[in-house]
Amino acid sequence: MKKWTDKLSNDVYVRLCYCMTKKSDIQELVNAKWLLYKEIGKDKEGFTKEDALVSVLELLDCNSSYFDLTEEEYDNLIAE
Repeated sequence: MKKWTDKLSNDVYVRLCYCMTKKSDIQELVNAKWLLYKEIGKDKEGFTKEDALVSVLELLDCNSSYFDLTEEEYDNLIAE
């Protein structure tokens, strides 16, 4: 089974595992999640890159890593 975390660089993956994600890691996390969504066909089911972002933010929140994104940062993260 494919895992979206396989698409992460080693540094980002290690920080994610240790609940030490940086705000600058979010773009790579979202891109990795979105790539997997596209590979498994979730994009054809109506999933969007914004869904990938929300999923990543929820995961980070569960890791006690909360990031307050500006509207511009949010829009940049979901831009194709």
